[in-house]
Amino acid sequence: MILNNILDIIIILLILISIVAMAATVIGFVRLPDELTKIHAAGVTGSFAVELILITGFIYFYRYLHVFEFKLLLAIAFLFLVAPVSAHMISISAIIYNKKVYSKNNKNEAKKVLDDIGKLN
Repeated sequence: MILNNILDIIIILLILISIVAMAATVIGFVRLPDELTKIHAAGVTGSFAVELILITGFIYFYRYLHVFEFKLLLAIAFLFLVAPVSAHMISISAIIYNKKVYSKNNKNEAKKVLDDIGKLN
């Protein structure tokens, strides 16, 4: 009986935390100035929120429906591995195609990355 109440509280807290993370993603995506910082907001907090929802679904299915959803574990692992890599590749392509990078001190911070990429070729 106490375990059911604790799991209910855990599920509710995970859903609330994921809602806050999704709201932070939307606010960050709207408010941040350039593509690279928007990718950061979407990549970090967005994937965190989706992973929390998947973990919540796994706990719910396992506890209340007595089903061990291996597909949810695979989705969590896949998202954990792929989301940072895809955000990194999108940001590198934005730098390569010379998108404007926001900088408070007016330095060309993307030039260093472009020089490193040029050395690889």
